[in-house]
Amino acid sequence: MRHALIALLRSRANLILLVSSILVGIALFEVAVRLVGIDYNLSPNWKFHPVLGWSQVPNGKYETLLNGKPLRVRFNSLGFRDEEHQLAKPPGVKRIVVIGDSFSEAVQVNVEETFHHLLQGMLNAHGGTRWEVINIGVGDFGTAQEYIALVRYGLAYQPDVVIHEIFPLNDICNNGIELVDLCRSKNDQYRPYFVEKDGDLAQTYSQPVRNWMRHHVVTFNVMEYWLQKLAGFDPQSPKDRWRPLKLLIAGFKSLDPLLYTYVHADAQPKSVADAWRVTDRLIERIADTSKARGAAYIGMVVPFEMVLQPAWAEFQKKMPPPRMDGHYPEDRLASLYGRMHVPYVMLTDYFQPYLSEVLPFIDGHLSQAGHRRAAEALYAQLVAAGIAGK
Repeated sequence: MRHALIALLRSRANLILLVSSILVGIALFEVAVRLVGIDYNLSPNWKFHPVLGWSQVPNGKYETLLNGKPLRVRFNSLGFRDEEHQLAKPPGVKRIVVIGDSFSEAVQVNVEETFHHLLQGMLNAHGGTRWEVINIGVGDFGTAQEYIALVRYGLAYQPDVVIHEIFPLNDICNNGIELVDLCRSKNDQYRPYFVEKDGDLAQTYSQPVRNWMRHHVVTFNVMEYWLQKLAGFDPQSPKDRWRPLKLLIAGFKSLDPLLYTYVHADAQPKSVADAWRVTDRLIERIADTSKARGAAYIGMVVPFEMVLQPAWAEFQKKMPPPRMDGHYPEDRLASLYGRMHVPYVMLTDYFQPYLSEVLPFIDGHLSQAGHRRAAEALYAQLVAAGIAGK
């Protein structure tokens, strides 16, 4: 009996020693990771962010050639593609904060060619009030992250105007928690979502436990990043062998989830209809939040390049059912803006006379001419709304 008791105590002591050693090892590795700064950036442009899901790499920079033209990409200390801005608004200055996704990030052109930089120049070229345009748009953001970025960063700049850039092809998909990993984004696991609950919107994540670990344990981030990299996890890849099965389980038998943005509400799967509804409510929340802080809200909807192409009709015919309508997203958003009584810019309409200039897009995003025409459209809307003088 005595020997058995001693053996039991020894086994417990050994177990405690083993667990303690593991915990100490993890703690030491955690300290080492933080001190050494082991890289686990999600991409050359993006770094994990505990609130937004990801931001651009703070103070990051790179230079490359795009279509034979030098391209310089710089991010400020907060991780946004813009110059540094002091928090306090200088006397006599009016500010515009831009929220959006990769069309605002705009790494396809130099920063001086972006619509937000050009808009600032147009506003200041007419004298009188001095304007400052601040961009906090980040690639692959959904409307939920744009709202969070506005509240956490944008409102601190005391904006007089909030410009909300929307790209309905994937923005809607990015807002649907039931569409995780189906919308060609490998960032969905980090993305904050909003869901409808008790008549309101509640923030959540697709992986709550893993998300808690990412927030609190840097070691977990590093291990998760490298394990996924070694496993080749990439929902964006056309070689994703699991995608057909995931689509079938989610109820998508024919048309790609991204293209359901262009399908009328009565033919949308529940997951897409829910994502659209959450998007509408988030846009309303962003506008209401802006107004509550004394800022005017302006929506700017960027078109899917294919809709502008002469080949859209042929593209539409080749797609499996249900039938797509190239005007549906803009019509739905215009109706929403009308109910909200806010000004907006539909670049689909504004681009039509300039298609030979704005097409083709660069890597699916606005060209230099597209940014210039977008800036002109925004400037005209600011004047028409009485926000800026001619």
